[in-house]
Amino acid sequence: MNVSEIARRIPEAVERLRGEGIDVLVEDLEAYGRDETEDYFETPGLVARPRSTAEVAAVLRTADALDLPVTPRGGGTGKAAAAIPAPHGMVLALGRLNRIREIDAQNRFAVVEPGVVLQDLHEACAEHGLCYPVDMSSRGSCMIGGNLATNAGGERAIKYGVTRDQVRGVEAVLMGGSVIRTGGKTSKNSAGYALHHLLVGSEGTLGVITEATLRLLTLPPYRKALLAPFESLERAADAALAVEAAGVDPSALELIERSAAALAEDMLNERLPHADAAALLLVEVEGFHEGRTEENRDRAAEILLHNGAEDVMVAPRERVWRVRHAIAEAVKQLPAYTSVDACVPRRSMPQLVHEAHKIAVQYGLEVICFGHAGDGNIHTDFIRRRHEDDSWDRNVKSAVRDYLRVVVAFGGTITGEHGLGLLRRDDLPLQLDASTIEAMRALKNAWDPKGLLNPGKILPPL
Repeated sequence: MNVSEIARRIPEAVERLRGEGIDVLVEDLEAYGRDETEDYFETPGLVARPRSTAEVAAVLRTADALDLPVTPRGGGTGKAAAAIPAPHGMVLALGRLNRIREIDAQNRFAVVEPGVVLQDLHEACAEHGLCYPVDMSSRGSCMIGGNLATNAGGERAIKYGVTRDQVRGVEAVLMGGSVIRTGGKTSKNSAGYALHHLLVGSEGTLGVITEATLRLLTLPPYRKALLAPFESLERAADAALAVEAAGVDPSALELIERSAAALAEDMLNERLPHADAAALLLVEVEGFHEGRTEENRDRAAEILLHNGAEDVMVAPRERVWRVRHAIAEAVKQLPAYTSVDACVPRRSMPQLVHEAHKIAVQYGLEVICFGHAGDGNIHTDFIRRRHEDDSWDRNVKSAVRDYLRVVVAFGGTITGEHGLGLLRRDDLPLQLDASTIEAMRALKNAWDPKGLLNPGKILPPL
């Protein structure tokens, strides 16, 4: 269906949805046409804001009946243009499904709706002495539904795994309005296909998750952090591998290139120690016994010094994390940037950061590296500091493409936690062969035969 035909059907969709009692917006829709991805925007025709699973089902029934493309949306914090609507299509905004339905402290599960903000879930769990282990810089604004859609990882994935590792069951609505339930509050479940694991990471292209059952853990009361400066980015990356391999079991292991830290420091008007170091390594350990936690911290310090750290200091934890979490926001204030959240096998991570800088020099660009050194998921941002930088428009796409080829050659993935969306969709053939992509396409066609659910995402056009 062409764009003009979609636009002609919007009034009937509005009438039907309002007849079902669903809140619908048809004006001031610009905020729903973008996410946190640079340079992507599309104006939707309407925004539906359901309050329940039944209303989500009504929205998808209406979209199916009128052949309207519909794009699910959470907090809009995604970085792969996965929530960009089809031109004049419908946005399914899930922010009003924001209830924490249950904190089951005895069985250690949370049952939540997709509009729950991640930080609110953390706080609710902490009241019961529990924690939901997935954490990330955008915790104050990102929603659980978006985390599920992209299989978000974050800084604690090194110890606890990514979003999919926490999901034990979901309720979801399929295109056409049918509701399915899969999984539940059990640690083991071999009854049929694990559809909840399939839906997590599908970026809203197969179904709309309206409830998730998430495993919780006991909250460790002791947390210790170290900050270590290094003379080179590669040496810091090597030291991160040594810490991870030594049995220290860090809960976070973050690599911060000095130039990345400087952007955040300038924005916050705050300074970290060792301003002359090329790179910083943030190591955090946690545990249930203070003495053992300190022993783990001291062991990590020994390993860092043995592997080239110029110094190791007990970190002012809140201050260091504040700077680390502000990097992405600081990058967004530059004239232009392009983010890549590639993930490679841990042992290739030092080589990867070396290749990122080599490619940047080749194309006359600047690159900064930071992120999750413990699991090989390094955020590589090609940045433009000056509007008059002509090499940016001429070279940035080629530089990113070359970098992604290096990632794949190292046995990595072109996206570790942000998803493909529109941003990385056309790069998928760099990583997957045609048969694998066609198997994914067959799955999409089976679940959404009209191709109306978040169209254009993940799979490259035929």
